[in-house]
Amino acid sequence: MLGRIGEDLKQGKTLLQFGFLNGLGQAFGMIAPLVVAKFFASAELYASYSYAKMIVFFFSTLLIAASQAPFIVFANQEKAETGKINKAFSVQLSFFVLSFLIFFGITLPFNKHLVDFAKIDPVDSFFVMLAFVGLALKSFICNLFMAMGQRIRNSLAELIFGATTLLLVFVLYWTAVLNLRTVLAVYLAAALIVVVLSVKVIDFNQLLPFGLDRRLFKDMLNFTKWVVLGATAVYFIHWGHNIVLRLFESLGVVSWADIGSCNLAYQIFKGLATLTFVVNAYFLPFISQHIEDSSKIRVYLYNKRPKIFLLGLVFIGTIFVAAPYFLGLIFAGRYEGSAVVLRTLLIANVLVLWVIFYAPILNALKKYRFTQTSSVIQLLLSVLLALLLVPVIGMVGAAVATVLACFCQVVIIETYFRVKLKKVLKL
Repeated sequence: MLGRIGEDLKQGKTLLQFGFLNGLGQAFGMIAPLVVAKFFASAELYASYSYAKMIVFFFSTLLIAASQAPFIVFANQEKAETGKINKAFSVQLSFFVLSFLIFFGITLPFNKHLVDFAKIDPVDSFFVMLAFVGLALKSFICNLFMAMGQRIRNSLAELIFGATTLLLVFVLYWTAVLNLRTVLAVYLAAALIVVVLSVKVIDFNQLLPFGLDRRLFKDMLNFTKWVVLGATAVYFIHWGHNIVLRLFESLGVVSWADIGSCNLAYQIFKGLATLTFVVNAYFLPFISQHIEDSSKIRVYLYNKRPKIFLLGLVFIGTIFVAAPYFLGLIFAGRYEGSAVVLRTLLIANVLVLWVIFYAPILNALKKYRFTQTSSVIQLLLSVLLALLLVPVIGMVGAAVATVLACFCQVVIIETYFRVKLKKVLKL
C-alpha cells in the first residue's frame, strides 16, 4: 500500500511538472498574440494578423500536428518491442519532408488568393511562409520528445518556444519595429532556438539507423489520414468563425474591426483549449502502454480525471469573472464587444476540458474513425449555426455556435463511451 501511494505521488509530481512547464509555455504562446493586440495600432490590423495566423495554423494543423498522435502511439509500441523508435521516426521524418512539399506546392500558386483573403500584401505572404516553417520545426521537435517518452523535455521545448516568442515581441516593440512581418518572423526565430538547444539532448541511439518500413508507413499513414480529417475539423472549429465573419464582412453585416475584436476573444479561447490538450499529450503514452489494464484505466478516469477537471473549472471560472475588467484595463476599449464573446467561449472551454480525457483512450484504441467523424459533425454544426446566428446577433453568434457545437461533441463522445467503450475497457 505504501509503495502504491509512493508511486501515485511520483506520478502526480511528474504530471505537475509536465503540466506546469507545458502550460507555462502554452500560456506564453497565448499571451504573445494578446501583447500584439495591445501594441498594434488598430483592431483592423489585428484582424489581418489573425487571418495570416489562420493560414499558418491551417497548414501546420493539417500537415504537422495531425501526425502527432500516430507517431506517439506507434513509437511507444515499437519501443516496447525493440527499445528503439527508429522505424517510426523514419516514417515521421518522411511525413515532415512531405509536409513542406505540399505547403509550398499550394501556397505559391495560390498566393494571390491568400493575400486577398487576409487583406495583406504579397511581401507579407513571404513572412507567412516563414511562420509556417517555424511552427513546423517546433512541432516536429516536441512530437519527437513525446514519442521518446521524454515529457519534461517536451514541455521545456514548449516553454522555450513560448517564452522566446513573447520576449521577441517585446523586443520588437521596444525597438519600434513591431509590424505584421516582424511578428510573423518571430515564430521562425523562436523555433530555431528550440532546435539548437534540443539537438544537444536528443538520444540519437533510439532514432538510428533509418529504416523505412513499408507496413509501418502504411499503418501510420492510414492513422494519420483519419487524424488529418479530424484535425482539420478541429482547426475549423477554432478558426472557422473567421470564414463566416469574412463572408458577412463582405456583405456589410460585420466590420473588419468587429472581426479583430472577435479574434481577440477567440485567441484566449484557443489558448485555453491548447492548455487543455496537455492532458492528452501527457497521458497518451501511458494509456497506450496500459490500455488493456482496466485497473489503471479506472484510476485514470475515476481518480485523476475529477481532480484535474475541478482544478481547470476553477481556473476557467476565475477568467470568466475577471474577463471584462482585464480586457478593459489592458486594451482600453479598442476591442469593443470582445468581453461578451470571451465569456461565451469560456463555456465552450469547460466542455472541451470535460471531453479531452477521452482523447488518449480513443487514440490508444485507434478509434480514429469515430473521433474524426465526431469532429466533422461538430464542425458542420458550428459553421451552420454561425451562418444562422451571425446575421441575427453579430459576432457573438459565432461564439454561441462554437458553444453549441462543443456541447454536441460532448454528447456524442460521452454516449459512445458509455455504450461501447466501457465494455471494451472492462470498466
